[in-house]
Amino acid sequence: MNAAVKQSLSLVSEHDELEDLFKEHQLALLTRDLNLSFAMIKAFEDALERHIEYENEVLLPLYAAKKAETEGATLPIFRAEHRKLREVCAKLTHSTAALNSSSDILASISTLLDEEALFKGLFRHHRLREENLLFPRLDACTTEWEREKALEKHPGLLWNRSISADSPAR
Repeated sequence: MNAAVKQSLSLVSEHDELEDLFKEHQLALLTRDLNLSFAMIKAFEDALERHIEYENEVLLPLYAAKKAETEGATLPIFRAEHRKLREVCAKLTHSTAALNSSSDILASISTLLDEEALFKGLFRHHRLREENLLFPRLDACTTEWEREKALEKHPGLLWNRSISADSPAR
């Protein structure tokens, strides 16, 4: 597998993992397992932070250096979306923690799920922008060596260091 495909698949897989963590949080909410729900939203928030930090510190500077910006995929757009994702996720984490002191747990969970539906829409929209614009444009304008070096800096992609370029995708 070449590095361009490997990078895109790696980061798409990470988006899938983020969505899975969020789903686990919501499933715990539905069963009123507040401790698990909080643990999962916190795990999601931490993973999202690592993901955003990697993009902000590694991918977006490379994207800028390669002058790869295009309409709908500019640095200000990506940074604004990252900022909004962080802000809303922090609010959802706080709201999840506050469920323990709610006098009407079902109403509070219902309200939280409504707020989370808006967040999921924002996350999916951002994910599509990255997968349809950022990642392909980076793949097109960088060398295999540049992509490999960028992946080596990723704190969460453990498998990217152990799978050779010839190995099939996970």
